Amino acid sequence: MKFRFKEFRVYKDAKDYCRFCRDVIANHIARRDKSLTGQLDRALNSIVLNIAEGSADNSDAEFARHTLW
Repeated sequence: MKFRFKEFRVYKDAKDYCRFCRDVIANHIARRDKSLTGQLDRALNSIVLNIAEGSADNSDAEFARHTLW
């Protein structure tokens, strides 16, 4: 199984963005609203997971169809 997404610049940027957002959430929201914190955490996970899922196709032709416009 190939994990192509780990080399993508957008994947690395998304992980950095999620890390930044989690720091903001931990410092400003977490103490006040646990349900909002959970919802934001799930949304942040979704960003990175969608990139990984989109690159999980089995063939190079299928992969190119999703990555090239």
